[in-house]
Amino acid sequence: MKLYIDWNVLNGIKNGRFQEFEEIIRQSEKFVIVYSTSHISDIASSYSDEKENPNIQSDLEFLAEITDCMCVFNNGKDIVLQQNEPFHIFENEIESKNLTEDFSFNNIFSVLDDNGENAEMIAPLKTMMQSFPLDNIFKEAFENPQSAEIMDSMFPGLKDNPTFEGLFNAMGKMLENLNEKEGYKDLKTPFKHLNVNQGKLTNPNNNPFDVLNDAYKKLGIKESPLQKDYYEKGKNAPIWFDDITSAYISLDMHGFHSDEVKVTETKKKTFKNTTQDSFHTAFASTCDFYITNDKKNYQKAKAIFKDKNIFTHVLKADEFINFYKENLEKVDFIASWNKFEQIAKSGKFYDISDKNNPDDLNQVHFSTFNYFGYFNRIYLFNSDEDKNSISFMFGKELPTNCLGVFYKEIKEMVKIIVDYLGTDSNDKGYFDESEIDENNHWNGRIWDFEKIQYRLVQDKRYFQFYYELNINNQNN
Repeated sequence: MKLYIDWNVLNGIKNGRFQEFEEIIRQSEKFVIVYSTSHISDIASSYSDEKENPNIQSDLEFLAEITDCMCVFNNGKDIVLQQNEPFHIFENEIESKNLTEDFSFNNIFSVLDDNGENAEMIAPLKTMMQSFPLDNIFKEAFENPQSAEIMDSMFPGLKDNPTFEGLFNAMGKMLENLNEKEGYKDLKTPFKHLNVNQGKLTNPNNNPFDVLNDAYKKLGIKESPLQKDYYEKGKNAPIWFDDITSAYISLDMHGFHSDEVKVTETKKKTFKNTTQDSFHTAFASTCDFYITNDKKNYQKAKAIFKDKNIFTHVLKADEFINFYKENLEKVDFIASWNKFEQIAKSGKFYDISDKNNPDDLNQVHFSTFNYFGYFNRIYLFNSDEDKNSISFMFGKELPTNCLGVFYKEIKEMVKIIVDYLGTDSNDKGYFDESEIDENNHWNGRIWDFEKIQYRLVQDKRYFQFYYELNINNQNN
């Protein structure tokens, strides 16, 4: 099971809180804890060139230790999961931070010609771009009463200097206002004119996206801004990643459990916090669980995952403890098999068979309990060749944006089965990574008995456990 845990909870563990939660997640045979570049941004937010940063080194060391350096990140095209040292990512974060702190037309060209060797080539380009006019779309947006207020908030000064120089400088001011000051408040202001009933918007029985779309329709706006793409999705990240982050920021801007915007000498809550939380939420969709104690992040993540049918559990730390005790703690073979027999006798299966073939049996049971510490689906079907042959297949609904399954995740599950059934028909016992071939394929296991057969197989990135029996043999 992959866990994505927000930094507030991880930092709490580091400082001696969440002890019961820590004891559970520290079971490396059961859980893989993943961090992302957004965790590094959270840690780097307290960094300063002007003072010592004693906590950052220990924060990075703790993050590396508890996650075994397993990092999910955006490489500019795809979201990938691999081992990566937090220290290296932190260094890149600081370099990027230094560049964006003075994002202006002159500074960009200073970076392009850092050593002064390309001055003759860069100077004419700089002169040309200084006065090069922008597309009319910007002019029209400033002249349109419906968008002028937002444009002034987003691009301060651009209206008076509609050139590439003006655009770079406006973007620099916008980034400073949003990420370092309280400019996000101004960006939210126009959306207050919707006059959305907050009780209706935050009612857990309502879909907040539907509530907001209805509010726009009442204003005569047929195409809600929630449904528009303001940038080319999929250009610098997978479309699914952009969809989640865009939905997250839209909910926050429209008042759904909005983040506080406040900058003081001791605390800085700006747009950057919201964007990083949107990234956390998107990264978390690659894992089985997203654990966050941030109440507003929790609500937005749950709403988005529900709306987009994303199969990742969003839980607070104490909720995860309860989930674990009910569905993951007692998963030995006997406990799992007893639970399975209860379900089999109850008949709580959904029919998914082909209606044109009445002899076919094809049903599924959905579960929150994880059989053998892994499976959460049970399929019941018969053979096309022999209708008296019945199979139960234990399967797993993977996270919606799963980036792959680690053999480490099934190692404990194999142990549970071997401890009860013994070595398989080929006299193999506990799982060993040497069983994986050069194509990253695993042949699985078979246990043959007189009237029944158990099979543990790999099908691409899925793992399944079959319990097969013949009805006629069972009646003999």
